[in-house]
Amino acid sequence: MKKILASLVITILTATFAAAASPGFEVASITPCKPGTPENPLLHMGAMPFVSPGGRFTATSTSLKYLIEWAYGIQSEQHTGGPAWIDTEMYDIAAKAEGNPSIAEMKLMLQKLIEERFKLKLHQEQKRMTAYVISAARNSAKLTPVKEGETHAMRFAPINGPDQKQVGYHITGTRYTVADVAALFSRQIGRVIVDQTGLEGEFDFTVDLVPDDNHSSPVEETLLLNALREQLGFTVKAQTLPVNVFVIDGAEKVVAGN
Repeated sequence: MKKILASLVITILTATFAAAASPGFEVASITPCKPGTPENPLLHMGAMPFVSPGGRFTATSTSLKYLIEWAYGIQSEQHTGGPAWIDTEMYDIAAKAEGNPSIAEMKLMLQKLIEERFKLKLHQEQKRMTAYVISAARNSAKLTPVKEGETHAMRFAPINGPDQKQVGYHITGTRYTVADVAALFSRQIGRVIVDQTGLEGEFDFTVDLVPDDNHSSPVEETLLLNALREQLGFTVKAQTLPVNVFVIDGAEKVVAGN
């Protein structure tokens, strides 16, 4: 347990230091959406639309709450505090980075951007909670190497039954880290997933989510956990352990033209 705690603390401190030291976007605009604009439905899947390679980042109809979660790699239960509007005010963001940054570098640049533009102030604490821990035995993970020229993307294709009615989804992810995959599943399950696979780099993956007599929804928790085990080859265990939690001490709305 001490080893897990030390690892989590080192990881988050390293990320925070890197965010402060790393270069930001070359140019970036943040535009408030009209009042009542609904949140981008893609965000419920844990996705963030951006172009890579190419260094272009775009987010549409996105709340500061979700920007924080994506940039810092956390889930809703891993942050507290902050003004109520961070979950209701939507923003469009267009930014350009130099070169061809990775997903991890994009997240660090977004951390810097929202801290500067939204005057975001936060600090970290530790909280014990029940989380799912994923691990992988040697060569057990069913992930494939990325292909040359691929971009970071997620695609959904319907799966139809014998009567041609849609019964589920075939999901293809390209250029995803295991941490990103964990975040996607975590957002649907509603519980933190801790990556202890030790797998570095980006991968491609596919998952079929098809309900059956025991599962009424393609995003039901048991079905998603089975997909992690059977289709992606991970070991999944529930554990109570210390998890990083961010406390939002303050934030300010971005006005038009910022």
